[in-house]
Amino acid sequence: MQKTFTFKPRLKHGAALFYGMIGFGAPLSALESEDLLHYRVGNVNIRPQFTGGMVYNDNIFFRSDDASRQLLAGPKEGDLINQIGPGVTFTLGENPINTLSFSYNYLHRFYTDHSDVSSGDHFAGLSAAVTSGKVRVSTSHNLSYLTGIQGGGQMIVEQSNRLQFSDQLRISLDLTPKSDVYFSGSYRETDQAETSRFADTSNWNIAGGYGFKYSEGLRFFSQLSYGQQATVARGGRGTERVWDLVGGSIGAEGEFTEKLTGTLQFGYQQRSSDLTGISAGAPTVTAELEQLLGDRTMLALTYTRANQVNADAADTASVSDNIRLTLRRALGNREKWFASMFGNYSQNDFSSSSGSVNGRSDTLFSYGGGLDYQIQEWLSSSLTYTFADFSADIPSQPLSSIDYQVNMISLTANIGF
Repeated sequence: MQKTFTFKPRLKHGAALFYGMIGFGAPLSALESEDLLHYRVGNVNIRPQFTGGMVYNDNIFFRSDDASRQLLAGPKEGDLINQIGPGVTFTLGENPINTLSFSYNYLHRFYTDHSDVSSGDHFAGLSAAVTSGKVRVSTSHNLSYLTGIQGGGQMIVEQSNRLQFSDQLRISLDLTPKSDVYFSGSYRETDQAETSRFADTSNWNIAGGYGFKYSEGLRFFSQLSYGQQATVARGGRGTERVWDLVGGSIGAEGEFTEKLTGTLQFGYQQRSSDLTGISAGAPTVTAELEQLLGDRTMLALTYTRANQVNADAADTASVSDNIRLTLRRALGNREKWFASMFGNYSQNDFSSSSGSVNGRSDTLFSYGGGLDYQIQEWLSSSLTYTFADFSADIPSQPLSSIDYQVNMISLTANIGF
């Protein structure tokens, strides 16, 4: 249970442009947004969405500034990318407890100077939640078909098609008004094109646990989990490598203080592989916290530490640390303008692994800021800047090490509830 922040969320995108595109010449005040952005067919609610914008990226192929590396990969190349993205959400009924919804979104990128890499991505999702007496069930299923450039934060860069899908299921049973037991399962897979240099990856996990409601706003829990992570090199053409993961954790979620909310989870996970004979353990951490600093400012912290497989290093696994700080403030008395700053640091450590990249260490540092304008409840715009610096160091293969920097600035408009 997480306390709701007073800021209005950023809703799905764009505005006057949309009305011009569909040919309405009447003033916006003469046309209710519900007439165009919310339809009802029987008990089904239909909400279309639209996003449009421009992004300037000064390093679209993630290339280094180093002259010796540019001899192999080529010089840095930037481009102005125009983006459009229609979408729609279908929701059954208005019951906030028992829900069923389906959404579809499409995003197309038009590169101004590199039209050969223009591409489009498809996203579809189905989610449901049901409560009956003491039993609560929730599930979500997502499918993505991606065709754009991949390689940010990795050793390989290429444009290729890949299919990603994920499934999640959680079942909870209330034992008493203050205690419950739960079971959860998840599965994620990325299926690369057969010609890709990236590996296919998959990850499944099951967990069971016990929760205790300490107060109205705070819940403690503990759980045990088991799962597997697998890779198949070269788009499924290589050898499958499987890692078994066994672990346990304890945590708390909800309102820690009047102004501090979120989730804290600490545990330990053992990773082993019959193929490599390597067995290693690592602490795991999940922290998602929001601190209100007055009525208009929020500070958010996200930190994760976990075992993971890597699409660009199929014969090994690693331990990753990711931390992100975000500061967001509402401007003005009407709370329509929002300013934000963020910083992010990630490290991916292969030191306890085997394989071709034994000892490799990846580091990603990024920061940026943004200005959002909530024009209407259904209409918003955003201006953002991001700088990212990535490096991958392989002591045993110094010529394979890589580093690059990327600057991006984007302007977007969003329509939709």
